[in-house]
Amino acid sequence: MLRYIKIFLIFTLLGSASACSSMKVVNEPVPEILDADRVCIIVHDETREVFKITLKEWLREQGITPDVYPQDTVVDSCEWSLRYEGRWSWAVGTYLADAKITAYRYGSEAGRSWLDVGKWDGHKWEKAKVRIYKLMDMLAGKADHYALPAKQVEEKKSRKNFMDEPSR
Repeated sequence: MLRYIKIFLIFTLLGSASACSSMKVVNEPVPEILDADRVCIIVHDETREVFKITLKEWLREQGITPDVYPQDTVVDSCEWSLRYEGRWSWAVGTYLADAKITAYRYGSEAGRSWLDVGKWDGHKWEKAKVRIYKLMDMLAGKADHYALPAKQVEEKKSRKNFMDEPSR
């Protein structure tokens, strides 16, 4: 029995230390949202509170007033609305595994920014707030891609260079 526990722990540590990337990103920006005076946030009841709090904080930093509405609110209740959904997963600890933010203008989808972090992704431990800020920056057209943490970018470059070298 002890042997199985050791094997399990080894594989768990190897899996969590892995830098294999399996992240999927959807980015359909809508920079016009930055011109809004007010944006309605439609709450997703099954998503942790930190998601809504972070959206409100990001909007306020842009000079936009956030208004919070219940989950059953229709998206055409405001000129600009945001719907969000977040799913936390567990692998030795919890992390924001899936995040979806969709922007609506006058009830029609105007843009979206989605992220699906794979189970073996090496930077899945990024803080939820940081992840949500990056998605909102992409949605608003302030960033054109999901920026990886600097350490992981360097590791990928060194692996690529190693792989590109001819064998001797």
